[in-house]
Amino acid sequence: MANGDGTRRDKAPGSKGSSEDSSSKPPSDMTRREAADYIAGMLDGLHAIANAANLPFIAYLLAMAIEEAQAEKSRDE
Repeated sequence: MANGDGTRRDKAPGSKGSSEDSSSKPPSDMTRREAADYIAGMLDGLHAIANAANLPFIAYLLAMAIEEAQAEKSRDE
């Protein structure tokens, strides 16, 4: 993405390192419930961004995904 000064910014503001940074990846041995909880948390942040940016349809879709992830957390494995 080009900045106003002509430089490129390929990472989101505040992101560190490469996109391959292992600290930002969920463990591959998560249970179904843990994965749903992790996803719900990630979606919460995206939902807040969509609301702040006045993107109502995207915010709605993210809210539906949050509801599904929360429902998944309560289902039996």
